[in-house]
This record gives sequence, structure tokens and C-alpha cells, in this order.
Amino acid sequence: MQRTAADWFVEGLKQRGVEWIATLCGHGLDPLFDSARRAGIRLIDVRNEQTAGYIAEAAGRLNKRPGVCASSSGVAVPNALTGVMNAWFDQAPMLYISGSANLTHLGAGCFQDCDQVAIAAPVTKYSRLISTPNRVEHMLDEAWNAAMTAPHGPVHLMFPMDVQRAAVEESDLFVAGPAPQSGGVDASQVGEVLAALASAKRPLLIAGSGVYYAGEGAALLRFAARNSIPVQTPIWDRGICDQTNEAFLGVIGSLTCDPGLLAMSDCVVLAGAAVDYRLQHLQHCGKVLRLDRGWELLADAELPAFSDWLAEARRVRTEFSAKVRATGERQRMAGRTHALDIIDALQQAMPDDATLIIDGGSIGQWAHHLLTERRYPGYWLTCGRSGVVGYGLGAAMAARLSRPGKPVVLLSGDGAFTFTVAELECAARQGLPFVILLADDQKWGITHSGHLRQFGCAMASELGPIAFDALARSLGAQGVRIEHSSEIAEVLERSVKSGVVTLVHLPISGGNPGV
Repeated sequence: MQRTAADWFVEGLKQRGVEWIATLCGHGLDPLFDSARRAGIRLIDVRNEQTAGYIAEAAGRLNKRPGVCASSSGVAVPNALTGVMNAWFDQAPMLYISGSANLTHLGAGCFQDCDQVAIAAPVTKYSRLISTPNRVEHMLDEAWNAAMTAPHGPVHLMFPMDVQRAAVEESDLFVAGPAPQSGGVDASQVGEVLAALASAKRPLLIAGSGVYYAGEGAALLRFAARNSIPVQTPIWDRGICDQTNEAFLGVIGSLTCDPGLLAMSDCVVLAGAAVDYRLQHLQHCGKVLRLDRGWELLADAELPAFSDWLAEARRVRTEFSAKVRATGERQRMAGRTHALDIIDALQQAMPDDATLIIDGGSIGQWAHHLLTERRYPGYWLTCGRSGVVGYGLGAAMAARLSRPGKPVVLLSGDGAFTFTVAELECAARQGLPFVILLADDQKWGITHSGHLRQFGCAMASELGPIAFDALARSLGAQGVRIEHSSEIAEVLERSVKSGVVTLVHLPISGGNPGV
């Protein structure tokens, strides 16, 4: 059988370890689907292109290599770009493929005729039209290398149907070149950071997504623990602390997630972290340096230990957590579950190796405050720097695909969950089990609280009741409703072991951790 450009493209994906493509079927994809089917690449189908994008970008964040998704043409492209933009904010490697009408008809008013390359370009590192069949491997290689070159990010290839179907002899394929070298380590910069830390009294390391993707998080933590230097991660950046570590003091930034350590520090070292609103634009701190790569050289370096400073920073962090809990206790309503009860159940019953996905504004704030005090694993997922809500179901599907055999728990709010609720059917049908703890306060919680505080009334931020347990069952999943907080841990433990998609509906009394 003569091989087509789509066949060679799929072969290139297989050579790069791609086992599945997240997708929603439609115009422009049939030849690619057929090639993937014959090659044994699984198609993970969804009901909304947003979810396909979220699955791919979440897989990229978990695996540090591109997750792959494909959509049809036209309006499907901006739908899929929600996930692409999330990857762009988070610097996550991702490959997005858009199908289209025949190349010979583009620009002549064909069905769903639009410049998909230009639409995707602002939020991708590489956006190109595959217009020449024998360059298909070459352009895949260019795109893949762009996604994997620091800073990582999403890439896009527009693949017209007639180009996909075109026959290509192996001898006519353009040969892919060698991958570009990644940025090296500047030894003088390493020395400068070490000298600055040696002369500091209250140093602080800010470990962002960049150090996670560089694979140097473990080395940074080893250096911090050896020298008793506090470490924090900007909220929504990738975690690096898989095991409990006394030097790790949780997240910083956005709304109420700031114990105040940044302002107390006299030397801040940024490690793969962006300077933005989460770090208060570094307006109120001491000397600032950056070391994104080179922590392996520092891992075993010894300085005069900052034990007293770490103990003080730990005390400040502990007092901060106590204030958060006190706020929650004041918000409690008799006989009603509170967000604190869900967080406590997670701490009690969630397996240590579980992938935890946090989706939702209000419930997300509680989780970031209280679940990351000493540990923030790289296999946990939050929305990323974009601050998006509604990505959780796609991320849970990606986690099941990326970490087979490991438990997956999605903590979501009712507003975030309903963005893509129909994907429950896709997950259940395709054997991608996970557990959802759904905190339901019938509000867009953060906005609702803000409206009450500023204006004395809520505006377009209240939601109606939904029987989420029954909805889950109608979509092929298991649904459970819990009214008593004492049951949450036991139900979570049982649901994790069930091996089916399970939604645990938790009506809660509202409130945010406004410390």
C-alpha cells in the first residue's frame, strides 16, 4: 500500500512516543484518523474541542513532552485554542493539529475557510501550514523541536485534507535535522548566586514552572534542605516537591495566598519563575537574582545554615494556615459541609501517589492554602498561570492516560465543572476512571464574595441547583451525594478503589479564605 503524507506524519508521532491523540471528529480530519487507526495510535474522543486541548496540554505538563490533540477546521480552532493558550501561559509542550479543506480550495470561499495559522500564531511558538506533502516529517520535526526547546510551549500545524492524502515516496521525504541544543548553564551566574546567598540573612528561593520543566527541581530542593533556605512556588506554577520537605513553604501569590515571606526576605533567587502580579512585581523585597539552570551544580554546596531564618519562616507559614482555618470555622453553618471538610478528607484519605487536579476558584484557594504547606508534587495539576477554570475533566482524562495505575482525584467547584460536564460520558465510555470531589455552593464563589464586599449585592454570580449525582449517572458514571462531612474520607477511599468514573456531590456552605 502506498504511503500518504498522513501516514508519514503518524509514523513520526509514533517515533516520538505518541500513543494517543485527543480529538473531536469533523471536517478535515478523516485521512489523519484513518492513518492513526491503522498505525495503532488511539483516538481519545471528546464532545468539545476545549477538552481535547486541555487533555493535550495537561499531558504535556505531566510528561514534559508534547501532548497531542487535533480538531477540525473553522470555529473548532478557537474552541481548541483554550487549551493551547493554557499551555502557552504555562510553557507546557503541546502539539495541536487542525484539519482543513483541500489546499487547492483555501482562500476561495470553501467550507470553513479561514487562516487557522494566523489565528493560532499569537499563542504558539510555531504555527505553520503543511502545504507540501514531502515536507510533512520535516515540519513535524520543526514543530516538535520548537515545543521542546526552552522555554517549552505549544505548537500548531494546519494539515489540509488533500495534503494528508497525497502519496509520498520515502525517498522524497525531506530529512529532519538534529534537534537544537537547549540553553546551557552559566557557571559565573551559579557562582554569583552562591555568593549572594552566602552574604544574605533571610534568603528565599522562588521555584517556578521553568525549573520543573528543566528537571532541576529535586536538585534545588536538595540544596535548600541542606542549607535551610525557604522555598516557595508561585500559585498555579508546576510543583517540584514530591515528598514532604521542611524547606518547602507552599505557594505564593494571587488574592490571599501570601504568608508574607517575600517582604521579609533580603535576597530572592528566582528559579524558572516569572516576575508578575503573583510576586507583587518584586516591589517590596531585597536583592533579586535569577538562576533557571545550574541547580545540579549547587545541589551539594554548603553554606552557613539559615536554620533560625527557616524556623521563623516556618512559624509565619504555620500561623498563616491557622488564620485560614479560623476563617473557615467562622464561616461554618450548622449541619453543613464546608470546604475545610473536603480539604481534611483529602489529607486523610487521598493516596500519596494520586494525581490531584484542582479546578475552581474558591475551592482552589482553600486547597492551595492548606494542601501545599510542605509538599507540592509535580504530578499535581492546577489551572496554570492563565487562571482558567473548567479544564479539570480534560486534565483528569490526561492524568489517567499519562499515569496509568495511579489514582486520579479531581477537586472542582460547581461552576468550573459545568464547563465541560458532558465529557463524563466520554471518560466513562473509554475506560478512563477518576474520582471527582465536587464542591457545590451554587455560586461563582470568588466573584460572589467580591461583589458582596464591594457593592453589597451579587451580580450575575449566582448559580441554580443541579442534582450532580443524578447527572453523573445519566452520563454513565457513578454518582454519590454526601450531606454529612464525616462520610467524605470513607467515600473518597472507596471511590478511588472502584475503578470507575465517580462523582461525589458535596453541597457546601460558601466562603473564601480571606485572611
